[in-house]
Amino acid sequence: MLKSGYSNIVELIVLFSLPLLFLTGCQNRNPETEPENWVNMPVSQWPDFALTNTVRFTDTTFTGLANAFLVNTGYDTIAVTCKHIFLVFKNIGLRYIDPGDDITEWSAFPKGQPEKKVVFSEMINKDSTEEIGEFNTLKDRDWLIFRLKTGNSGIYPLKVRTTPLKKGETVYAVGWSTPQKTKVPALVRMQVFENHGNYCYITAPDDSIEPQGRSGSPVIDTNGHLVGLVSGAEGELGVIAAVPYLVSLFDKYGIKYTK
Repeated sequence: MLKSGYSNIVELIVLFSLPLLFLTGCQNRNPETEPENWVNMPVSQWPDFALTNTVRFTDTTFTGLANAFLVNTGYDTIAVTCKHIFLVFKNIGLRYIDPGDDITEWSAFPKGQPEKKVVFSEMINKDSTEEIGEFNTLKDRDWLIFRLKTGNSGIYPLKVRTTPLKKGETVYAVGWSTPQKTKVPALVRMQVFENHGNYCYITAPDDSIEPQGRSGSPVIDTNGHLVGLVSGAEGELGVIAAVPYLVSLFDKYGIKYTK
């Protein structure tokens, strides 16, 4: 039996609509809401992304100094740690957020796995006019970013979430405290208390967590995407540096990133 002209028209409309719907669906996908394929595994099975710093000066070396990690900008991989690490360097005579020629090597690796060492090269946001100051002058811009001198040695670079954190949202710090010796980093659950744009106040339900040395640890959301780094504490609240300042550094220094 021959189909009516009306039926043929409907069939054509459906046929041509399907690719359009598919393309529209692809365009509307938001990768920030898609969980990483490892995020629901035990932490021991996560890829290596938490690192610990080793900073070699001409006459002294700091090992196990805060935490660090790599970031996937969508176009390149950069290294990140906390800017307030310079408070330690202030004790050896540095005055500005610029190591000059005093540092001979800055590297990082997962604790207990030096064979996975990543060597940093240029400190992108060094500033010979910015005095080191104190923590309360650093918390709203507590990001140091570096280009890499060597490959990432199998270290997993985290993807950045650019949408803001919400009050009450659960996030996780992944890194080591100073006394922690295990290769597997600790996973510290926290909740957002207040979002102040470039930094957030957080609460940690588990009071037994040792905070010392966790600075610079990446903070991820429940999908495994980077939302900040561990910065410090004020009173009973913790402080995490938030992604908006990191994104402002991308814009300032011409670093291409997926928006």
